[in-house]
Amino acid sequence: MNPLVEEALRFSSIRHGGQHRKGSSIPYLSHPYSVALLLETDQQPPTVVAAGLLHDLIEDTNTEPEEILARFGPDVLRLVLAVSERNREETWEQRKRKTLQHISFLQFDEVALLVADKLHNLRSIRYDLEMEGMTVWQRFKRPMRDQSWYYHQLLLAFEPFRSSTDLIGLYEQELNILFYGGNNEKDRKVARLFESILTYFIEDEWVQEAAPLCKTAYELKEIVARASVDEAEVHEFREQLERAGWNTPLSAPLLAAIQELGYRTALDAPDFVTLMRRSIVN
Repeated sequence: MNPLVEEALRFSSIRHGGQHRKGSSIPYLSHPYSVALLLETDQQPPTVVAAGLLHDLIEDTNTEPEEILARFGPDVLRLVLAVSERNREETWEQRKRKTLQHISFLQFDEVALLVADKLHNLRSIRYDLEMEGMTVWQRFKRPMRDQSWYYHQLLLAFEPFRSSTDLIGLYEQELNILFYGGNNEKDRKVARLFESILTYFIEDEWVQEAAPLCKTAYELKEIVARASVDEAEVHEFREQLERAGWNTPLSAPLLAAIQELGYRTALDAPDFVTLMRRSIVN
């Protein structure tokens, strides 16, 4: 083992000692260790692998940046700071939006570290979902719909860096398996959700799907079934659809459901116009 990586493992195990993964009895060290393994497999240099072991220390322990600098050097500190959330007193939404905005300014090695972190988070959610069911989502500060929004938006932000690391492809696979039940299922399943909003909901079809996808389908159905929706909630989205070429009148509840689907899946008005045209052709 590289000496820098070995020292980072030792230091991380001490500082994360006694901590556990959110809502479980699994030692927290399993997360940075898994992130480091992903980076090692991606053939990242020792500084990046070491940063994978240390990436949560500033956020989740009493470790100061100066200590990381003194022990591991400026490159490791730069990497750790690049993936550490600042202003922890801000809301979840504010912090996540800042993370998304920050990605375009990251260096390639910083992106690899961030992708490895989020990839392992997705993988952990999926494993826990298989063991414990949908109660897994209760561990988080925001419900499944918001987690879906965040992880889909991350993929969009990672896209310009795809050629720099194989981890982005693995991240996309894990995202699709978690939320759509299969690696290559997103386009087909999103099209079905869209059609179920515009036409009719067939319960027997959705209960056979992956639990997160089934939950999404039911929650969209509930939006469609609303007696009324405040026009102000969908006015801007209606205008976006019209500018994109949508010319079919839709009720406010239908618009609200489509808007919600877009929020969860990182689709915008032009994407839905394309889906509509495809459904007409088919």
